Amino acid sequence: MRTLLMIVGGIVLWAVITGLAKLFHHQASSSWAPVVIFAAVWLAITSWNVWVGVTQAGYTFMQELPIFLLTYLLPIAVAVVVKRKSTSS
Repeated sequence: MRTLLMIVGGIVLWAVITGLAKLFHHQASSSWAPVVIFAAVWLAITSWNVWVGVTQAGYTFMQELPIFLLTYLLPIAVAVVVKRKSTSS
């Protein structure tokens, strides 16, 4: 359940960053900057999640690695796919 919440949280964070970028810079819809900013922020958050899993929950890094890849890459993939579809239209 925590993995699903992390994935949904990532998609929500991407939407917030994209919305703020459009609010403060009207040309943000043609720029990849919000996606890059999201990727960097999301990497920090998911890395922290791995650290908590290893140091607090007692998992090994190798046990946490597939969860990290899923929670990091799935929201990034959603952001990239939506960005590509919005710029090609």
